[in-house]
Amino acid sequence: MNAINYWKVEPFISEICKVVLNTLIEKKEQKDLYDRQMKWWAFYSALMGCLGLIYLYGFKLNHMEGVRAAMLSLAGDKMIWFIGIYFLLAGVQWKRLKKKCAKADEEYESIRKEIIERGDDLWPRPEMWKNRHQVLEYVKAEYNINLYHK
Repeated sequence: MNAINYWKVEPFISEICKVVLNTLIEKKEQKDLYDRQMKWWAFYSALMGCLGLIYLYGFKLNHMEGVRAAMLSLAGDKMIWFIGIYFLLAGVQWKRLKKKCAKADEEYESIRKEIIERGDDLWPRPEMWKNRHQVLEYVKAEYNINLYHK
Protein backbone atom coordinates (compact mmCIF):
# COMPACT_ATOMS: atom_id res chain seq x y z
CA MET A 1 0.00 0.00 0.00
CA ASN A 2 1.21 3.46 -0.79
CA ALA A 3 -1.03 5.79 1.19
CA ILE A 4 1.36 8.73 0.95
CA ASN A 5 0.61 9.30 -2.76
CA TYR A 6 -2.90 10.44 -1.92
CA TRP A 7 -2.06 12.65 1.03
CA LYS A 8 -2.83 16.31 0.94
CA VAL A 9 0.08 16.84 3.31
CA GLU A 10 2.76 15.80 0.83
CA PRO A 11 4.67 19.12 0.91
CA PHE A 12 5.12 18.78 4.67
CA ILE A 13 6.94 15.43 4.71
CA SER A 14 10.36 14.31 3.57
CA GLU A 15 11.17 11.13 1.66
CA ILE A 16 12.34 9.42 4.85
CA CYS A 17 9.11 10.41 6.55
CA LYS A 18 7.09 8.93 3.65
CA VAL A 19 8.82 5.58 3.98
CA VAL A 20 8.48 5.48 7.75
CA LEU A 21 4.81 6.51 7.70
CA ASN A 22 4.02 3.95 4.98
CA THR A 23 5.68 1.27 7.09
CA LEU A 24 3.75 2.39 10.15
CA ILE A 25 0.43 2.28 8.28
CA GLU A 26 1.20 -1.20 6.92
CA LYS A 27 2.07 -2.47 10.41
CA LYS A 28 -1.14 -0.95 11.81
CA GLU A 29 -3.23 -2.65 9.11
CA GLN A 30 -1.46 -5.96 9.73
CA LYS A 31 -2.05 -5.66 13.47
CA ASP A 32 -5.73 -4.87 12.92
CA LEU A 33 -6.10 -7.81 10.54
CA TYR A 34 -4.60 -10.25 13.05
CA ASP A 35 -6.74 -8.76 15.80
CA ARG A 36 -9.96 -9.26 13.77
CA GLN A 37 -8.99 -12.81 12.82
CA MET A 38 -8.12 -13.63 16.42
CA LYS A 39 -11.52 -12.39 17.60
CA TRP A 40 -13.35 -14.44 14.98
CA TRP A 41 -11.49 -17.62 15.89
CA ALA A 42 -12.20 -17.00 19.58
CA PHE A 43 -15.88 -16.61 18.68
CA TYR A 44 -15.86 -19.80 16.60
CA SER A 45 -14.14 -21.70 19.38
CA ALA A 46 -16.66 -20.50 21.96
CA LEU A 47 -19.53 -21.28 19.60
CA MET A 48 -18.33 -24.84 19.03
CA GLY A 49 -17.84 -25.31 22.77
CA CYS A 50 -21.41 -24.16 23.41
CA LEU A 51 -22.79 -26.34 20.63
CA GLY A 52 -20.89 -29.29 22.04
CA LEU A 53 -22.35 -28.74 25.51
CA ILE A 54 -25.86 -28.31 24.11
CA TYR A 55 -25.49 -31.49 22.08
CA LEU A 56 -24.16 -33.40 25.08
CA TYR A 57 -26.74 -32.29 27.61
CA GLY A 58 -29.67 -31.91 25.25
CA PHE A 59 -29.41 -35.05 23.19
CA LYS A 60 -27.02 -37.53 24.72
CA LEU A 61 -26.74 -37.42 28.49
CA ASN A 62 -30.48 -37.18 29.14
CA HIS A 63 -31.05 -40.61 27.59
CA MET A 64 -28.20 -42.43 29.34
CA GLU A 65 -28.74 -44.41 32.49
CA GLY A 66 -25.18 -45.17 33.58
CA VAL A 67 -21.81 -43.47 33.35
CA ARG A 68 -20.26 -46.41 31.54
CA ALA A 69 -23.00 -46.48 28.91
CA ALA A 70 -22.68 -42.72 28.46
CA MET A 71 -18.92 -42.87 27.90
CA LEU A 72 -19.19 -45.71 25.41
CA SER A 73 -21.91 -43.91 23.53
CA LEU A 74 -19.96 -40.64 23.43
CA ALA A 75 -16.72 -42.31 22.32
CA GLY A 76 -18.44 -43.67 19.24
CA ASP A 77 -20.43 -40.55 18.39
CA LYS A 78 -19.12 -38.86 15.23
CA MET A 79 -20.75 -35.55 16.05
CA ILE A 80 -18.90 -35.31 19.38
CA TRP A 81 -15.61 -36.08 17.63
CA PHE A 82 -16.32 -33.45 14.96
CA ILE A 83 -17.21 -30.78 17.52
CA GLY A 84 -14.24 -31.67 19.74
CA ILE A 85 -11.70 -31.61 16.91
CA TYR A 86 -13.09 -28.37 15.54
CA PHE A 87 -13.05 -26.84 19.02
CA LEU A 88 -9.39 -27.83 19.46
CA LEU A 89 -8.39 -26.58 16.01
CA ALA A 90 -10.16 -23.27 16.57
CA GLY A 91 -8.40 -22.90 19.92
CA VAL A 92 -4.99 -23.65 18.39
CA GLN A 93 -5.64 -21.18 15.56
CA TRP A 94 -6.70 -18.54 18.10
CA LYS A 95 -3.53 -19.10 20.13
CA ARG A 96 -1.36 -18.85 17.00
CA LEU A 97 -3.04 -15.62 15.91
CA LYS A 98 -2.70 -14.21 19.42
CA LYS A 99 1.07 -14.61 19.17
CA LYS A 100 1.13 -13.02 15.70
CA CYS A 101 -1.04 -10.17 16.92
CA ALA A 102 1.26 -9.52 19.88
CA LYS A 103 4.30 -9.49 17.59
CA ALA A 104 2.62 -7.16 15.08
CA ASP A 105 1.52 -4.85 17.91
CA GLU A 106 5.08 -4.76 19.25
CA GLU A 107 6.48 -3.85 15.81
CA TYR A 108 3.79 -1.20 15.29
CA GLU A 109 4.43 0.39 18.68
CA SER A 110 8.20 0.43 18.16
CA ILE A 111 7.86 2.24 14.82
CA ARG A 112 5.31 4.65 16.28
CA LYS A 113 7.58 5.50 19.21
CA GLU A 114 10.54 5.92 16.87
CA ILE A 115 8.58 8.45 14.80
CA ILE A 116 7.72 10.39 17.95
CA GLU A 117 11.31 10.35 19.21
CA ARG A 118 12.98 11.21 15.89
CA GLY A 119 10.78 14.06 14.78
CA ASP A 120 13.81 16.23 14.00
CA ASP A 121 15.09 13.73 11.42
CA LEU A 122 11.71 13.25 9.75
CA TRP A 123 10.93 16.96 9.44
CA PRO A 124 14.38 18.48 8.79
CA ARG A 125 13.38 21.87 7.37
CA PRO A 126 11.81 24.57 9.57
CA GLU A 127 8.69 24.95 7.38
CA MET A 128 8.17 21.17 7.55
CA TRP A 129 8.61 21.20 11.32
CA LYS A 130 6.13 24.06 11.65
CA ASN A 131 3.47 22.21 9.63
CA ARG A 132 4.06 18.70 11.01
CA HIS A 133 0.86 19.00 13.06
CA GLN A 134 -1.12 18.76 9.80
CA VAL A 135 0.55 15.43 9.05
CA LEU A 136 -0.08 14.20 12.59
CA GLU A 137 -3.74 15.25 12.45
CA TYR A 138 -4.18 13.57 9.07
CA VAL A 139 -2.64 10.30 10.29
CA LYS A 140 -4.86 10.44 13.39
CA ALA A 141 -8.01 11.12 11.37
CA GLU A 142 -7.42 8.66 8.52
CA TYR A 143 -5.67 5.75 10.22
CA ASN A 144 -6.37 6.26 13.93
CA ILE A 145 -2.66 6.45 14.72
CA ASN A 146 -1.68 8.84 17.49
CA LEU A 147 1.75 10.35 16.88
CA TYR A 148 1.48 13.21 19.36
CA HIS A 149 2.86 11.32 22.36
CA LYS A 150 3.92 7.84 23.43
